[in-house]
Amino acid sequence: MIRSVLFALATLTTSSLALIFAVDSSTLVSEGTFSTALGEGFTKAVLRGYQEACGIGGQVDPNFVGAYNNARAAGYTNIDTYWFPCSGVNNACKSYATQIAELGATFNAHSMAIGRIWIDLEVDPVCDNWNYGTSGNLAQAREIISAIEASGFNFGIYSSPGEWGDIFGSESVVLDNSAPLWFANFNNVETLTFSSPFGGWTAPVGHQYTDVSASGSFDLSVFQS
Repeated sequence: MIRSVLFALATLTTSSLALIFAVDSSTLVSEGTFSTALGEGFTKAVLRGYQEACGIGGQVDPNFVGAYNNARAAGYTNIDTYWFPCSGVNNACKSYATQIAELGATFNAHSMAIGRIWIDLEVDPVCDNWNYGTSGNLAQAREIISAIEASGFNFGIYSSPGEWGDIFGSESVVLDNSAPLWFANFNNVETLTFSSPFGGWTAPVGHQYTDVSASGSFDLSVFQS
């Protein structure tokens, strides 16, 4: 769905006024593109900070610092990041503690103001991650939670009902439902309606509602204000 300033003004409702519109990206988005998105009312940005890079055990996304700087230059102050952990039996992944430490070191080295780290839990057939079996996958995910809790960073979990069921064998499996949830459901509905609960959550704080944007550079979400 493509949103413009006029469309946004024409379709704002009482409920949407309480929501924050957000863009997220894993690419090196230009300052101009961020500026346009900000002008259209997307006041939050979520950038990929750490990628699987399963051939080398995980790495800070090479686009992260540049995209962050461009977002800041465009006027963004509400910026989160997401961590796509390297995992998988056949991948020589760095420990989860090392992965999060590398991301944190990047924050410090570049004086980055990051609100929250979202743990991206989804299957990647290219890297063949999450292949420990359903009980083994849950054990690995708990190690990820332990590592980020030990880091002291604010965190949340990003996933979807389908991905959750694929990884853990059931959508009802609970990992950490005390953590904020940002869920994906590309239904083009700009609300936090949670019609298919999973993971023990009863309410999300974010909803990624489409992977289509006018610039072609972003997925689009709404977050609780």
